[in-house]
Amino acid sequence: MNYKIIDHTADFAVEFHGNSVTELFEISAVSLSEIIFDRKIDVAEKSSIELVFSNESIEINYIDFLREILYNINQNYYFFYKCDAAFLSETALSIKCFYSQLRKKDIKNEIKAVTYHECGIKNKLIKSQKKYFAKVIFDI
Repeated sequence: MNYKIIDHTADFAVEFHGNSVTELFEISAVSLSEIIFDRKIDVAEKSSIELVFSNESIEINYIDFLREILYNINQNYYFFYKCDAAFLSETALSIKCFYSQLRKKDIKNEIKAVTYHECGIKNKLIKSQKKYFAKVIFDI
């Protein structure tokens, strides 16, 4: 599991982690799908969307990315099972997200919005390996 749910008073907080910033983006979309649909799935479908983000900071790109993922989960019932991210520059990246379309009744945990509150991407050295972490608070 590449995320941890954090106790938060009124909302829902999650800390995502990966071995690189691009992996952090990839894992966050898949993990958010698993949290909302309360399951893991592996599929071989070839449905995908391509997302490109270019803002003044990687954190803003990250929030915009999560908002786009959440929109597609809530409106189109996409379960994202794999993503491939690549940096186009220091503050721009492209992400191809593969999904399977589920149904509204498959949603188990409703999340309304992604917030900027306390959001940040940080790195830590753990057992001589750099890991990237992002804490995100969601409105429920």
